[in-house]
Amino acid sequence: MRILLVDDDAVILEDLRRSINWEKLGIDRVDVAPDPAAAREILSREAVDIVISDIEMPRETGLDLLRWYREQGLKGKFLLLTCHESFRYASTAVKLHAEEYLMKPFNVEMMELVLQKFVQELHQEREQETASILGQWMVSNLREARLAMWSQLLAGQSQTSWEELSKEARDPVLKIDQAGLYRLVVAKATNLEQDYGSYGRSLVSFILTNIQSELFYGTPENSNIVTYEHPDHTILAAVCTEADEVRLRSQCSLTQQHCAKLLSATVTYCIMDSCPVQELHRALETGEQLLNRCVAFYGEVFTENQVQTHPPEEETVLDMAQLEQMLAAKDKKGFLLYLKRELELRVKAKALDNKMLRTMLWEGNQVVYAHLAGQGIQISLLLNDEASQRMAARAEQSAADMLRYVNYLLDKVFAYEEELAKSKGLIQQINDYIHQHYAEDITRSEIGAEFYLVPEYLARMYKKKTGVSLKDYINDYRIQQAKLLLQQSDKQVGEVAADVGFSNLSYFSTLFKKSTGLTPVEYRRRSQ
Repeated sequence: MRILLVDDDAVILEDLRRSINWEKLGIDRVDVAPDPAAAREILSREAVDIVISDIEMPRETGLDLLRWYREQGLKGKFLLLTCHESFRYASTAVKLHAEEYLMKPFNVEMMELVLQKFVQELHQEREQETASILGQWMVSNLREARLAMWSQLLAGQSQTSWEELSKEARDPVLKIDQAGLYRLVVAKATNLEQDYGSYGRSLVSFILTNIQSELFYGTPENSNIVTYEHPDHTILAAVCTEADEVRLRSQCSLTQQHCAKLLSATVTYCIMDSCPVQELHRALETGEQLLNRCVAFYGEVFTENQVQTHPPEEETVLDMAQLEQMLAAKDKKGFLLYLKRELELRVKAKALDNKMLRTMLWEGNQVVYAHLAGQGIQISLLLNDEASQRMAARAEQSAADMLRYVNYLLDKVFAYEEELAKSKGLIQQINDYIHQHYAEDITRSEIGAEFYLVPEYLARMYKKKTGVSLKDYINDYRIQQAKLLLQQSDKQVGEVAADVGFSNLSYFSTLFKKSTGLTPVEYRRRSQ
């Protein structure tokens, strides 16, 4: 297998040549080119399997080389490197079908994983190209056949389907022991957004399965781990013949450590009890349920028999009266310490499941919401931004995520209250908003949304503070602006009405006369 490195920086080229274990990857020839022109000469003469190119180079860029590469119809993998996290570069790379896009300075282990992925894909593509009949495909693609078999077994089959699978499984090529026992290790990877943004879903999935396959089975070429992609997490089901629980725990822990070096994701493992091959699909269902429910083990390795079948029920979880006092006193530290203590007690006893965590989160939220409602602040609007929604969605993942969310929530609430206290006054802010938007169809709902206040509370508070209803103030201000337009312009009365926010001319005229004692036409004549 042959690779071409393209970069105008000789130091980086030498670093690439020296730091990567090419022999381990099955790459026996490494060529270099100082620019895209030299790279095109090499690619035009000889076949190259993988190209790694910098993007930012004088005269021509790596994207220009990639564009030419695709136009020539050359078969191979293309990896782009860049110092700048530019969306323009990334989007162009995607359009030109670059297999991967990595930031410099590159991580050696990440680079080797990407190249390992390329090498595996190239071998598979070539084997499939040369295979002419199903039997040859099965021999040359044993890994894919075995994965397909595990996928079917884990999906659960009808009795008829199971009999057919059993016949296939007895094939010596597949080597699945019908009478033996297996242990399923189910992993749940969460907090993947940053990794997807940096490397893409395909590479992240490869890294997760590759590392686990190497540590569990001694080979990076996965044939026993089935992956299930979900919008906010990934499930990996590893079929093991290893019965030693201590060894399995060690393998899971090592996988977590290796993944942590490269990814931001959190990986939680559940080791299921041994079962015959026919029961693997039930083990997968149970494992997923335990990973979703047992938040006390989040980010850890646990076994099926560690989980309490019936966690103790608690009628009341938090002392909400105590939390209310802390909130009123703006005692954020006390609020969080109380929650942390309650969570730690349950985590230590392994009694914290998703139901309990959800209850504690709900009760904590209720205290905060009631505190804000007393001030007329609409919490749903205050927390309507993307960051808040993302934090809230993660709050039920683990005790740590819940504490992070509550800390964020309190910061947001106290910051808004402080902003109102330090500002020139809420009434003046509302009046300023009206002065800027009076020509629009504004109501108390729009104004309430702007200041995170419940519309009914806003109207009551405004009337109490000013002695004038909100609606009357808006109309009075519109009439004042209408007077100026009638004095200073030649616009028709209907145009003036529309310009100051009245869609109904008759209603405008009635309010105008009530305010001035004159019709709009009479007012204009007299003012002139």
